Amino acid sequence: MKDQIFAEVKALLAAYIDVAEAELDMDADLDLVYDMDSTELTEFAKEIENRFGVAASRTDRQDWDTGSAIVSFVLAKSAVAVA
Repeated sequence: MKDQIFAEVKALLAAYIDVAEAELDMDADLDLVYDMDSTELTEFAKEIENRFGVAASRTDRQDWDTGSAIVSFVLAKSAVAVA
């Protein structure tokens, strides 16, 4: 499940910021490297909500500094939803 969510988040993020998926560094700072500001993260959160059915509050998004952090968020929310 982790690998599938990682791959799906990476694909969504790459499409959103218009970067080739193979070129996207999931550990890079989204703001510094990809110029993704808080407004864009808010919009991207809608993509995450639509795809995974998990809502991301403003507080949740404050920790989204990398793609890997978004994956961790989705995994944590998915685990809570299953439990």
